[in-house]
Amino acid sequence: MATQSKSGSIFPSKNIQRIDYKTLSKKELLVIYNYLEEFFGISKKHFKGFTFIKRGKDAWICSEKSLQTIAFSSLGLKINTIGIRSIRSAFESNKKLTTNFIQIFGKHATKGTFELSQEHILPYARGEDLDIPEIGRGYKIVTYKKHIIGMGSAQDNILVNQIPKSRFIKNWNITAI
Repeated sequence: MATQSKSGSIFPSKNIQRIDYKTLSKKELLVIYNYLEEFFGISKKHFKGFTFIKRGKDAWICSEKSLQTIAFSSLGLKINTIGIRSIRSAFESNKKLTTNFIQIFGKHATKGTFELSQEHILPYARGEDLDIPEIGRGYKIVTYKKHIIGMGSAQDNILVNQIPKSRFIKNWNITAI
């Protein structure tokens, strides 16, 4: 958060941490593209005009033009956010795509998806886990009638809801869609 002094200049508040974004090496970029292709069938051709950057352990995606912002941050300008978080723990074995990322790029997935039935959509949208014997294992892009709903984690015949709690549908009295 920035505040304005009496003189009109802008200076960062004392409680703001510097956030460092880094461009990815070719090897790190290959890790991202291979993961998306191997587990979800999302080809790197769908990311023209975009690039991945690193912040901590996570990968973020932004437009290629946004990379100029990183240069400003190296000059001391405090940058709050560049792009959207796309993959949590991107360079570790427990990678997870974010809901925001898959709602934009998940339409290109050719595998690693799971289509909910009409009976399952409302409970899932309310935040419930689902008992689905044929689900398999691993992270799934959850869809309904080809619309991206969110992420799920399949384990022991249960589709564990990975939608952020703030996005759950509450207080709906609808029984069917």
